[in-house]
Amino acid sequence: MIVRRCAFDHDVVIHKNNKKGMTKMIKLSDGTMKSLKYPDSYEYFLVIDGEIVKKSNSFETIETAYVNKCTELHESGHGRIDIVKHKLVNNKVVDR
Repeated sequence: MIVRRCAFDHDVVIHKNNKKGMTKMIKLSDGTMKSLKYPDSYEYFLVIDGEIVKKSNSFETIETAYVNKCTELHESGHGRIDIVKHKLVNNKVVDR
């Protein structure tokens, strides 16, 4: 299940691992399809350009890695989700 996706349409996505071991076809931002196998353990994982680069049971750990990667790809960003300042629209964080 996709939890958060890059608001600037880069292939940086946080997934919640609710179907451990499942294989799924995902569509990258350039339109190509890629096979993604969910890990057998861990609650969350970070996918960058169709590859799993980090797995963790802590959402904070995964979101911090996500924010760091987004900071590398573009100057501005929303940082970690703040429910007072942000809302999710199609799994993308936007300002309230």
